[in-house]
Amino acid sequence: MAKRKKSSTPNSSGVLVYLGILLSILAIVAIIYIVVSNKKDQEQVFDTQTINNIDTYFKDRKREYSILDTPKNVEQNITDTKLNSINESDINKSKSDIDKPNIKIKEPNLNLKPNHDIKTDLNLSSNRPKLAIILDDISTFYHAKKIKSLDMNITPSIFPPSKNYPNSVNVAKEFKFYMIHLPLEAINYQAQEKNTLKISDSSVKIESQIANIKSNFPTAIYINNHTGSKFTSDYNAMKRLFKALKKNNMIFIDSYTTKDSKAKILSKEFGNKYLKRDVFIDNIKDEKAIIKELKRSIKVAKTNGLAIAIGHPYQQTFKALAAMKNELANETELVILKDMYELYN
Repeated sequence: MAKRKKSSTPNSSGVLVYLGILLSILAIVAIIYIVVSNKKDQEQVFDTQTINNIDTYFKDRKREYSILDTPKNVEQNITDTKLNSINESDINKSKSDIDKPNIKIKEPNLNLKPNHDIKTDLNLSSNRPKLAIILDDISTFYHAKKIKSLDMNITPSIFPPSKNYPNSVNVAKEFKFYMIHLPLEAINYQAQEKNTLKISDSSVKIESQIANIKSNFPTAIYINNHTGSKFTSDYNAMKRLFKALKKNNMIFIDSYTTKDSKAKILSKEFGNKYLKRDVFIDNIKDEKAIIKELKRSIKVAKTNGLAIAIGHPYQQTFKALAAMKNELANETELVILKDMYELYN
């Protein structure tokens, strides 16, 4: 009996050892599972947050019009002007500024509609969505150099010559294609340009100014507004402008600084196609914020087939464009404004 007790002791110990090893292995497996699961959850949360940030445009369109006629700081050009505050009622009004399109996208999984009067069966050179990026307030050779250094299809919109922009005519010669950035009267903007057209200006004055612009920029065809919330919302003033543009074979592109813009109505009356801005990319002069708006521009282009984004010659904007160069090239077909206009049938 004594021998049996001695022999049973090691057997029991062996079982306990094996049981301990098994429990240790199970514990390790459980810990690994928990760690991996937490990592996946974190990645999902990150991805969800990223998507939600990009989708802001389609949920509440926040900050869409926060740039309403605020002064544009033109770097390497003139001394920065202090920003004037926007009337609170205008900001509240702009939040509801959502274009009411009338053409449906031919995609079964999308309920969104395009912001432009285009056909969905365009014969394009590729199936990729088209994106035009316009940089307003261009007036110096420094601006031209920075744009060229990007090596991207960027459309410069150049200020007409004035005391503040003495070299703009020669700067335009640096580009194969450019637009004219025409100062128009705003509702709440005190630091207006010297040659800003006002709703009280006569047809003679408007025609004289447009003719002078055409003389300085003989190859220019497209023109968009600098500020202009008051002017573009006035039908009679816009009609005088459109008559002057027609005489000089020029076409108006709407920077869309107000939902009350009459540019669409006048474009139809004068037999022109209508193009307007979809996204202001640098309302906030911060590289990360601008990258976010560029991503939103890509999303709008994918949804509508095309999109127009407007920015300014800020250092942060140039850095953001350089950082987004590959993604913009992979996700869209960057086109100049002229090509965008000619996509219409």
